[in-house]
Amino acid sequence: MSPNQRDEADQEKALAGWREILGAEGVLHTPAALAAVGRNTSAFPPRDVTAVLRPTQAAQIPDVVRVAREQQVPLHPVSTGLNWGLGSKLPVRPGSALLDLSGMNRIRYVDARGRFAVVEPGVTQKQLADHLAEHAPDLVTNVTGSSPNSSVMGNLLERGTGFRRHRAEEVRGLEVVLGTGELIRTGLWSGADARHSHHYRHGLGPGLDGLFVQSNLGIVTAAVVDLLPRREELRLLMFSFSEKVLPGVVDAVGALFTADILRSIVHFFNDKRILSMTASTQVPTWTGVVALDGTQAQVQVAVQEARGPLAAVGAAVREITAADAAGDEADPLITAMFDVHSGRPTTAFLQGLHQATGATTVPDAATLDALDDSTIGYLACMPVVAVEGATVRDLMATVERICAKHGIVPALAINPMNADYAESVINLYFDRTDPQQTASAHACNDDLHRQLYAEGFRFYRIGIDAMEFMTEQDTAPWGTIARLKAALDPDGVIAPGRYCPISG
Repeated sequence: MSPNQRDEADQEKALAGWREILGAEGVLHTPAALAAVGRNTSAFPPRDVTAVLRPTQAAQIPDVVRVAREQQVPLHPVSTGLNWGLGSKLPVRPGSALLDLSGMNRIRYVDARGRFAVVEPGVTQKQLADHLAEHAPDLVTNVTGSSPNSSVMGNLLERGTGFRRHRAEEVRGLEVVLGTGELIRTGLWSGADARHSHHYRHGLGPGLDGLFVQSNLGIVTAAVVDLLPRREELRLLMFSFSEKVLPGVVDAVGALFTADILRSIVHFFNDKRILSMTASTQVPTWTGVVALDGTQAQVQVAVQEARGPLAAVGAAVREITAADAAGDEADPLITAMFDVHSGRPTTAFLQGLHQATGATTVPDAATLDALDDSTIGYLACMPVVAVEGATVRDLMATVERICAKHGIVPALAINPMNADYAESVINLYFDRTDPQQTASAHACNDDLHRQLYAEGFRFYRIGIDAMEFMTEQDTAPWGTIARLKAALDPDGVIAPGRYCPISG
């Protein structure tokens, strides 16, 4: 029997084993189902996928892993698969079965007093927000600007960021199936029937949560995530400024964080990002936004203390209240910003993406997030940078030079998370039905990663086509990670190539 025949025989045995666990409806192997995985808004080359597996219960995952080990067919887990700009559903390497966890969508528990929820991978931003509105109205979730149908846990495990704070810092415990098939729970969740298991996030002994964020060491089947209390008062400060004063604004924001005046993530958007969301036809080069919440008295003080330093460096500051964001006459940008900072997911940013790209296949509201089936091309480069005006100025100079070289105007966001670091998002939009635009965008994205790395910048998220280059660099202790991989996933069946050297 030839190697190819052996591979096909192993795949057939794996498919038969998975059908016994998931039923025929839980194992898709048709050409149409496999082709759908390859369609992605980034126009990355498709990878061969063995099957699409759709479990509905966490209890099925250990058996799914057992079959993968026995037949040596790897698994690539996704939550809802909306990892746009970075690969969507695609695995890094070919030959895997796509483990689609979107059917595992239970909100297992919400503790209103403890301010946390236990969610499965398929729980979406909208689902959790709606559940809280009905059952725990004094709590809100930390949402992103992505689709309301995107996974809370998927974004968390990619080390994504909400509008209020970093998602990975909201973890209080994880339920994980290792590559051995063993199910573990981290923190105090590992114990049976402990009182207040999720009130102390660290547990006893070495903390393991971080091992399963941006990793291929296990399949996360549930997460305990923080929820935010709904405050008496919420206002936004929006401030506009020119490119010339960007360094001064960055330094001012850093000082406001240090003084504990700002406690929520700040977002700076360039004009291309803003034009896609506002009813205005002319906007400033940069627009910033930050939430201030607490009691009315606390918010009034914070507004006063933040306004002065921002105005002093050349920003025009505007205070936004709930009334400003309400009503038919409100600017959609203002409404969307107030929604996401209030814990309400919105489609406004997706609508803006279609508008900004001039997409010729704009779907209706029900399918607005079907980017992988649209004409929209979308790539993302995500460097992390110190909250230092001079450093941000250098970053922007490099980004603008490289993008101009490739004839692309980037949509930019710089998001100071605290006084120390800012996450940057460089989005490249293109018409992926146009081969020249597609080639230019991909060349630009590759150039950005390589040149920024050469200049000392590093990245907090990377796409599947950047994995090989980035994991060849000294960005992590890859040798130690490989030893952990060998211990927790000895047959290497979980997401080969994901945040690890491709050869590993």
